[in-house]
Amino acid sequence: MRKGMFIAIVGPSGAGKDTLIRVVAEAVRDQPEIIFVRRVITRLSDGVTEDHDSMTPEEFEAGRAAGLFCLSWGAHGLFYGLPQSALDEVGRGNTVVANISRAVLDEAVRTFGRVAVVEITAHPEILVERIIARGRESADEARGRIVRSVDFHVPQAACRYVRIDNSGPVDVAKNSLIEVLGSGGDTSGRPV
Repeated sequence: MRKGMFIAIVGPSGAGKDTLIRVVAEAVRDQPEIIFVRRVITRLSDGVTEDHDSMTPEEFEAGRAAGLFCLSWGAHGLFYGLPQSALDEVGRGNTVVANISRAVLDEAVRTFGRVAVVEITAHPEILVERIIARGRESADEARGRIVRSVDFHVPQAACRYVRIDNSGPVDVAKNSLIEVLGSGGDTSGRPV
């Protein structure tokens, strides 16, 4: 029986994580053992930047109390959660992919067991441009968000860590992420 794996996609705002996840999900749609998790966020969906389910903060707290989420966190005044089904799929031996906060990586390892961390990044000026293009923050707010981005700790128990630069054409980063997914997280090392 194959072992399940959680692929934690992390990185700063504007790195193109959701765009990359979307194009990779389309490219590997014929591989049912790779599951892309739809997050729950306390923000209305704009139909452009990220495909997610929306809840009010009150609904989210009630769902968290009821055990709806296997992993949840707060960031930038919002709450985010992964449904319990993500943990169920890892338990079935599947590879589960989700965009999560760097702040909950340790909790992700405790929750899922086998975790590969994939950091998506881009040059700072590109991050600012992309954040502004979303239309939710001013140029000053976008620059402030990038300045606040900090280095993060990759849990020692993570099976693998890969950093993908998404500054250029999305197909370059797409191919790198597909390679990680195709390796099943490859627990033979922790390449940086």
